[in-house]
Amino acid sequence: MKTETIENILNFLQEKEGKEIPKSWFKLIEKLKLIKEIENHPDDIQYRYKGDLVLKNSNITKLPNDLYVTGYLDLGDCKQLTKLPDNLYVGDELYLKGCTQITKLPDNLYVGDSLNIKETSIEEIPNNIYVDLSLYIENTPLAKKYTDKEIYEMIKLRGGELVGKIFR
Repeated sequence: MKTETIENILNFLQEKEGKEIPKSWFKLIEKLKLIKEIENHPDDIQYRYKGDLVLKNSNITKLPNDLYVTGYLDLGDCKQLTKLPDNLYVGDELYLKGCTQITKLPDNLYVGDSLNIKETSIEEIPNNIYVDLSLYIENTPLAKKYTDKEIYEMIKLRGGELVGKIFR
């Protein structure tokens, strides 16, 4: 059943039948619409999202190329997401904890706050990475493979920067 059909049924029950529909159901429908919009966005056009983009625990499989999020991007526990787009810009925190299918970070990654890659399969630092505050790498191949000093040096050698701390 299409998301729009479900939304129409819920609106009918609420408006015409006087039924109480939990607001969380409407929020879920909005999230499903947003996921569909994001997954179907053309790859040759930048996708800009103003504010916090929370897709945590969703079944999203694809993000548009050149994704630009002004706020927080929460992709925590998105188990079907296998890849992040190059030129990803996140103005605040990028939260990837539990995205076990993601094996590498994209090139030209900008994170204006913290990058949380705990419990992912990430084992390498990409080209041109910038993380303004902190890097969380607990339970990743990256944490097992490199020391903090090596990670800082790799980022620097690749033309990037990590201003804050690394948390293991």
